[in-house]
Amino acid sequence: MPDENAQLPAAPAVHGTVHEIEVDAPAEAVYDLVADAARWPVHFPPTLHVDVLEGGAGKDGVERLRIWATANGAVKNWTSLRELDRAALMVTFRQERSQAPVASMGGTWRIEPLGECRARVRFTHSFTAVGDDPENVAWIRRAVDTNTGAELQALRAAAETAADSLVLTFDDTARVDGSAKDAYEFIRAADRWTERLPHVARVSLTEEVPGEQVLEMDTRTPDGSTHTTRSVRICFPAERIVYKQTLTPALMHAHTGEWIFQEDCDGCVVTSRHTVRIAPGAVRDVLGPDGDVARAREFVREALGRNSRATLGHAAAHASVLRAAGPVSQEVYVSVQRFYAEQMRHLDEGRAREWAATFTEDGVFGQNSGAEPVRGRTAITAAVRANQARLAADPQQRRHVFAMLTVDPAGDGAVRARSYAQVLVTPPGGPTTLRLSAVCEDELVPVAGGGWAVRHRRVDHDGV
Repeated sequence: MPDENAQLPAAPAVHGTVHEIEVDAPAEAVYDLVADAARWPVHFPPTLHVDVLEGGAGKDGVERLRIWATANGAVKNWTSLRELDRAALMVTFRQERSQAPVASMGGTWRIEPLGECRARVRFTHSFTAVGDDPENVAWIRRAVDTNTGAELQALRAAAETAADSLVLTFDDTARVDGSAKDAYEFIRAADRWTERLPHVARVSLTEEVPGEQVLEMDTRTPDGSTHTTRSVRICFPAERIVYKQTLTPALMHAHTGEWIFQEDCDGCVVTSRHTVRIAPGAVRDVLGPDGDVARAREFVREALGRNSRATLGHAAAHASVLRAAGPVSQEVYVSVQRFYAEQMRHLDEGRAREWAATFTEDGVFGQNSGAEPVRGRTAITAAVRANQARLAADPQQRRHVFAMLTVDPAGDGAVRARSYAQVLVTPPGGPTTLRLSAVCEDELVPVAGGGWAVRHRRVDHDGV
C-alpha cells in the first residue's frame, strides 16, 4: 500500500514578468500586429520564423504555431497554442512544447485603448525552469526581459510608422531541368558559395543543430565593394529554406526570405521570395538628398533580385548537369568504396601526410562543430598532426568506419559521396564504444593515374 505519510515532490516554482509600453496608434491596429503571427519576423527582431500549423490569419479562436527565435544569442524553437479575442483586444498563449532551459511558458498580450490614437500594451509571462535550477531561472528571465523589450519597442515602431509602402514582398523564379533535391542541396550548402557564386566573396556557415544554420557572408556589389550580412536559416529538406537576416544593410529594418522547391514531372521550379521592411530614416543617407521610399523600394528590389537571379541560375545549371550525368557506374561506386577504405586506414594508422594527400591542394574540410573550415592541404596536414599530438598519450585504438554510402555524379567527372561516419574506440582489454556518429558529404575529383581526391568535405556531427 502507498505510504500516506510520504511527501510528494514539490511543484516547480512559477515565475512571472510584466512589461508595458504606450503606443501612439489605435488599439485595434496594435492588436492586428500582435494577432498576425506570420508577420512577426518582419516586425519583431528576436522572431526568426513562424509556421502557422492550425488556424491563423489573425482570426478569433485557437491557433497553433511553431516559432523560431533568438534567446540570449541562441536559436530556440517551440510550439505554442494561442487564443485570440479581438473584442477584448487580448491574446493568450501557452507553449505546447518548450525547449530547455524552459520547462513551461505562457502569457498574455493585453491592449488597452487610451484614446482614439493611443494604446497601452501589457505583456505578461509566467514560466517554470527545468529542474527549478536558479541558473535556468535567471537565463529565462534575462531572455524574456531582452526579447520582450525588443518586441515592444518594435511593436511601437511598426504601429506608429504603419505604411504599406514600407514593406514589400517579391519573388524571383527559375525553372530547373533537374531534381528539387539537387537544387535544394546547392542552396543549403552555402559554405560552397565562394566557389560557386561569383558575387559571394566570403562565407562562414555554422550548423550546431541540424537544419538550423547561421550564415555570414560578404557579397560583392557591381561597383566592386562588398557588404556583410548575417542570417539564421532554417532548412526543411528538399522543400524550402527560410531565413532572416540578423545583420542587415542600412536601408532595411528587416529582411526575411524563403527558397521554395517544387518538383513536377519536367523537373522543378525554384522560387526566391524576399520580404523587406524599409528603414525610412536611412533612405536619404543611402540614396542621397533626393531619395524617397519609392526609390528605396526600387533599389532594394533590384539589388536583392539581382543576387537571387544569379543564385537561381547557378543552382539550375548545377541540378541540370547532375540530371544529364545520370547514375554512376558500378565501377565508379566500387572505386569510391576503395578510396574510403584506404583513406581511413591512413588515419587510423597515424599516417598524417598520406591522409592529407587524399585531399586536393585547395581541399576544404568543414564541420558543424567548428566555426571555420580548414582550407588547403598544408593546413589539413597541420590539423591532423595537432590532433595526433593531442591523443599521443591515449592508448585507445580508434577505427573510422564509413557506411551507407551513396555516390552521385557532380559534373566534370567529379562525384558527390554521402556516408554515415562512425569512430569506434577500444581501450586495452576492451570494450569497444562508439565515440562519434556523423554524416560525411564529400565532393571527390578524379586524379591522374586513377583514384580520387577530396575537394570539399563537410562532416555534420550527430548531437552537436
